[in-house]
Amino acid sequence: MLVRLVLVLAATTASAAAYLNDWSQAGVRNSQPTCVDIPRNMKLCHGIGYHKMLLPNLLDHDTMEEVSSQASSWVPLLNINCHADTKLFLCSLFSPVCLERLIYPCRSLCEKVKAGCEGRMRTYGFPWPDMFKCDKFPLDNDMCISPQVNNNSSSEADKCQACNPDQTYENIVDNFCRSDFAVRTKFEKVRKNKLISNKAKLLKVKSSVDKAQQRQLRRPTFTLQPSDTCCSDIMRGSTEVFLVMGQFRDSKIVPSFAMPWSKDSKAFKRALRTFKQINCTDPKFVSQSVISGVEDPANANRRKRGKAKGKKKQQQHKQQRKNPV
Repeated sequence: MLVRLVLVLAATTASAAAYLNDWSQAGVRNSQPTCVDIPRNMKLCHGIGYHKMLLPNLLDHDTMEEVSSQASSWVPLLNINCHADTKLFLCSLFSPVCLERLIYPCRSLCEKVKAGCEGRMRTYGFPWPDMFKCDKFPLDNDMCISPQVNNNSSSEADKCQACNPDQTYENIVDNFCRSDFAVRTKFEKVRKNKLISNKAKLLKVKSSVDKAQQRQLRRPTFTLQPSDTCCSDIMRGSTEVFLVMGQFRDSKIVPSFAMPWSKDSKAFKRALRTFKQINCTDPKFVSQSVISGVEDPANANRRKRGKAKGKKKQQQHKQQRKNPV
């Protein structure tokens, strides 16, 4: 992921004066740029591959408190795994690497992440925010952060994805709502492209699934997609119980998500509780369960200014009571 950053670091020879000039051109800043440690509690970007970030960042956040607060809102989007470069894109803005010049994400990086994530965000009632408009970012060059996942590596990453999903709360619930069915089952037989179960407990069946298909789910035979046939090697010989979710395609039961029924996983247990109460047909209800934290910072900043005005008025009232005219 950080190959591009290393190349940029090696190529950067500008003076500190040029760096400060770049910074001033980026907009009016309330404080001078400094390098600070990326805190451990900043889940979005801690462990990204570098330890120091610029403050203010590229989103005009002036304090680490503001950075951490705003960044935490985007962790759920990262956890639904809508694009492999989501973290790289977000952290290039929230925690830009400390170099002598400002390093922005390339426009192509923004466009690829947007293509992967915008549809999922809209499903839950969130538009792609103005602060991430891709035409704001530079065309690809040696001085911006380009996509790290190309078409070839992406196709490799897609292999066995059904049986190696991200086991985050957000991704489990996101798949639950997008699936035609969810079942609890064991695999009795495994073939090259088939996973065969003798019995399954239905956890969810979409209203579009007819009665014949529901009967299929009682003793399901799952048909793996070509990119997931390697799952048969992973599942062969397993005696574990699995949560399996997926779609009906041409009368075939196609799994898109399969993970062990893990009683020790907090994310898994939380997701199971959510299954019992979530209404997947209500985007507002789903957004509260999956990506409720995602918010355009413009709205957050307006709310913050409102709170600041409120505190100022309270202080003025207190002062007036202390010093009556």
